[in-house]
Amino acid sequence: MNDRFSPEQHLTGAPVVERLTRYGRAEQEEILGPVDDPYGVAYTGLAFLPKEIHFGVRADDGRLVAHAGLRPLPLTVGGTDLVAMGVGGVCVAPDRRHGGLAQAVVGAALDHAGTLGHRYALLFCHPPLAAFYRGLGFRKVAEAVTVEQPEGRLAQMPLRTMWAPLVAGTGWPEGPVRLRSLPL
Repeated sequence: MNDRFSPEQHLTGAPVVERLTRYGRAEQEEILGPVDDPYGVAYTGLAFLPKEIHFGVRADDGRLVAHAGLRPLPLTVGGTDLVAMGVGGVCVAPDRRHGGLAQAVVGAALDHAGTLGHRYALLFCHPPLAAFYRGLGFRKVAEAVTVEQPEGRLAQMPLRTMWAPLVAGTGWPEGPVRLRSLPL
């Protein structure tokens, strides 16, 4: 059974976000249709990790129309090792965009990440999406970010890297950032 968040959402008209028990290619296609590069990141040449925890919104007919995923990401910032909760796989069905669904699934994902004891959320996005994520409390990581790739190769992340505090008063550490895994 899926966990539901904020049962009062039905009364206020806000989207009902649920924790999904599975999310794979079929669910992604349910939202976006059959596309080869759903997030527009193939040009980077990078390999990405799958998400482990999933949140979604369904239309009244039961169709999945929005998603956001989470996964812990080990990183080193300025010589300090830490784990941030990576946010990724954010998508909304084309016919349902601009209705608050992305805010709802990302908000539920961030709320959940905070309950797991993480201090930071981290995501990678295209620069035109940075303003949207800033509106959700994310801030730009000023330093260049290096990520691991298969066969031990390191690569500079070409997408915008942003972080959000999951604990009040948390600041981002200074220094170079190295993701000690594939990106999310």
